[in-house]
Amino acid sequence: MRTTIATSIELIVLNWLNRNKIEYEFQSSLMGGFYELGGAVVDILLPQLQLAWRIFGEYWHRGISKSGSDLIQKESLSARGWTVVDIWERNIRENLEQTMRLAIQGKEML
Repeated sequence: MRTTIATSIELIVLNWLNRNKIEYEFQSSLMGGFYELGGAVVDILLPQLQLAWRIFGEYWHRGISKSGSDLIQKESLSARGWTVVDIWERNIRENLEQTMRLAIQGKEML
């Protein structure tokens, strides 16, 4: 069994979802997820809206190699019918409400 612990920025988003009584799945494994090369583990999945939210901390998701693999994963999820929303740490910390309002619509902060 795999135990998942939320990061501080994931906790902010989870608390927002709970406050707004929005159903979600946390750390959902898609396309083989944890166990297959090319799989995806989506931070927040909102199946009823067909939304997959990936919460990106600045430290772990910067750089050419990481942004390339993030893009491939996003395209694979999109091809399977998911609207993928990347939510950046700085947007969560600077403007949580606007970031979440856009994310629930399947849009990202620019």
